[in-house]
Amino acid sequence: MLRAIAPLASAFVCFAGFAGFAAADDGEAAEHTLFGKSVFQAPELSEEEIEERQLSLQTYFEEKGWEQHGDVVGPPELFADGDDPQAALGADWNYPPHRATIFLNFFGGEMTGGTNASLMQSNCIQGTRQYPGFAGSEAMALAIIETFQSKLEPYGIRVAYEEAPPPELPYQMVMMGGKPGDVGFQNGTLGVSCSSDCGDRWWRDTTLAFTASSNQTTVLATTALQEAAHAFGLGHIDGSNHIMYPFATSGAKVWSTECTVYNDATGGINCKPTHDIWCGGGAQNDDAELMAYFGANTPDTEAPVVEIISPPDGLELEAGGSVEVEANVTDNHDGAGWKIMIYKDGELVEDKPSFLFETKWPLSGLPAGDYLIRVQAVDHDLNIGADEVTVHVGTQSSGSTGSDTDGSGGSDTDASGTDGTGGTGGTGGTDGSDGSAGTVGATATAGETAGDEDPEGCACVSSERPASGGLWLLAGLLGFLGRRRRQ
Repeated sequence: MLRAIAPLASAFVCFAGFAGFAAADDGEAAEHTLFGKSVFQAPELSEEEIEERQLSLQTYFEEKGWEQHGDVVGPPELFADGDDPQAALGADWNYPPHRATIFLNFFGGEMTGGTNASLMQSNCIQGTRQYPGFAGSEAMALAIIETFQSKLEPYGIRVAYEEAPPPELPYQMVMMGGKPGDVGFQNGTLGVSCSSDCGDRWWRDTTLAFTASSNQTTVLATTALQEAAHAFGLGHIDGSNHIMYPFATSGAKVWSTECTVYNDATGGINCKPTHDIWCGGGAQNDDAELMAYFGANTPDTEAPVVEIISPPDGLELEAGGSVEVEANVTDNHDGAGWKIMIYKDGELVEDKPSFLFETKWPLSGLPAGDYLIRVQAVDHDLNIGADEVTVHVGTQSSGSTGSDTDGSGGSDTDASGTDGTGGTGGTGGTDGSDGSAGTVGATATAGETAGDEDPEGCACVSSERPASGGLWLLAGLLGFLGRRRRQ
């Protein structure tokens, strides 16, 4: 049975009424750059196109059975009372804190529906949308960044903005640009989360901040920060001085540091069973939850440790043979990500992030050649650890594989700092990274996929955290070598 949602016109009406950025003059717009990079400028939509997108989005949510409560959209169970299936019995949280990164995407770009920020996906997007970048000045962007950095500084959360982090690193993204009509929301919507993730158990959420709807920097910063926090699972509370207050007010904003009653003036409260773990019902303690999810902020100079368990280094196979790669990845903080890289005769033929934290990769139908297999992990301070082995297929082991890596055959480390830069630009993903890996890995929500399939829900309804592992099936040589990511 389809469930109707509240009219989209009611979405986040508390932020309506602010003057937007001036519209571009007719004709080709001048190039806009931030941090030395071009900002994507989508064409202006006609009134008919905007109305069509609004109707299409509302129909999309109705077909999914999703509800919209203010600036939070999700399945009915997201707003329901009851027990948190992720919580331990009693008052304890069942999971260790993990490090996190938020990428503020001021550059825009092509987006599709889905759950993986590094693939430019969002559950707020239907089909393919050209999402505009930030139209304001670099000074405004830096002011927004400073708000994120200062408000998140107590916690184990990094803020990236000049470039996207490496796609194998699990990160959340906030799209900083555009107007609500670009996606299909009504005027008056300054931000929206379609992936409120109770307890932050899926680490690749994307939220939207419609920065072209206001020219007040403090409002834009608070809105974007609130949408990011909704993706962590936080809901609206009372107190006009609080970041999670549902109405735009002047003055500095802070996280609540004690149990503060909900404010449901714009709709239902998301993730109530999770908040009940700390407050017992009817209230939320922002600081307590953020500290439980992410831990206290401390420097991290220790790289992840990677060990390739199989195959053994120097393994010899006949042409057309098969082998399973298995690795063990550990780090001093939960939250690291990793990928597998395959070099054949010195040429990189596969570079695939483990979006679902899989640690086994069956390789089959390998043609003759010398292979260097590298599993590389990165943490949220961009420290890198790796391990490598060589496999000789139909060749003599005395041959050299050759690659642009150091070829040490052991675990490598690299500490890279935290200046907000990553390595892949604003579009995310790498060749061969379509996010379609098989079973769920260490920290993904049960039943959720990292690619184009929609999980029909949020982590608030997930089961126990799955064990580390998973399976990436590569059906034959042509399905493995030289495959490129869908654009």
